[in-house]
Amino acid sequence: MSGLPNICLLTQNLVPYDAIGNDVAQMRLALMETGYSVRVFAEGIHPACASIGDPINLAPKKLWQSSDDILIYHHSTGWPRGDEILFNTQNKIVLRYHNITPARFFAPYSLPHTQACEFGIESTKRIAKLPRILIVGDSSYNCEELIALGANPDNCRVLPPFHLTEELGREMFDLETLSRYSGSTANILFVGGVKPNKGHARAIRVFAEYRRHFNDRSRLIFAGGLDERLSGYVNELKTLASQLGVADHVIFTGSITGAQLKSLYVSADVFLCTSEHEGFCVPLVESMFFRVPIIAWGVTAVPGTIGECGFVLDDWNEFAFAAHIDRVVEDDQTAAHLGTSGRRRYREAFAPGVLRQMMDGIISEVMQ
Repeated sequence: MSGLPNICLLTQNLVPYDAIGNDVAQMRLALMETGYSVRVFAEGIHPACASIGDPINLAPKKLWQSSDDILIYHHSTGWPRGDEILFNTQNKIVLRYHNITPARFFAPYSLPHTQACEFGIESTKRIAKLPRILIVGDSSYNCEELIALGANPDNCRVLPPFHLTEELGREMFDLETLSRYSGSTANILFVGGVKPNKGHARAIRVFAEYRRHFNDRSRLIFAGGLDERLSGYVNELKTLASQLGVADHVIFTGSITGAQLKSLYVSADVFLCTSEHEGFCVPLVESMFFRVPIIAWGVTAVPGTIGECGFVLDDWNEFAFAAHIDRVVEDDQTAAHLGTSGRRRYREAFAPGVLRQMMDGIISEVMQ
């Protein structure tokens, strides 16, 4: 297709099985299938992603000099080299804003994490004031954050992140996982890296209430990778579970395969999200796809992602969360309704074709 601009995607790190890495990779694919010439550059590239991205130090300076071409800058942390390019490019700029986790969550556990978040927030304050930029947030929440920092509301758009949910749906089942989590025990699932902003302690307290008042044949499953630099946080969670008498029923899976993750979703009775800070939360979309009923705390971007397809509690009350879990587990009709509503929302708001159409509209707008 002639006459189309070249597009460069910039991200600090390109990693597989990562929400931002998936967004970059699938955005690249969608743009290429539309006919654009697309290149991806990153500072850190996992070997599994070497075929789709190049090291940033190999990027010719002339890439940033054409006012006809488009730079899509994925911003999720502080990145000096990326910021240097962003503030000096002559390209048309699209800021893909994934949000920055507030540093306070990491301060008790990891200095490197804390510093990265602090630098990212300072960078965001500067980027928000760039005059010639189209901001594309994962969520309305992300856009509102940038507007509060000085961004022009007229220059903000929302595009949910591209994801690999349907590829996950095509994975084979992991029979060992299915066997382990089958039977009459209720499975309460949360998916995501074990990080301090994810609200694991809140989930453990809710789970303890649920076992105490409603159902002692239940387990809480945290499916997600463990970062050894955050071992203090994980140890705190395990200590809390022990103090509440539920340690034998709280499971940390660590890193798992796609087949294992699919098997956990189809085995889950409830997806419980008590996260304290999210810029979007892709596992909610995965839950919708697999028709897992969602119960969530309605803070940051979570309500906007869920819409009307789950129970979203605005006020923090551990017993109320536990009661909602009991309602879903014990009432098949309620569970089926939530599952159907979730799959409908997935099709209407987050299916790949929907996201590609939204992306095409954004690029067309940039080109005008």
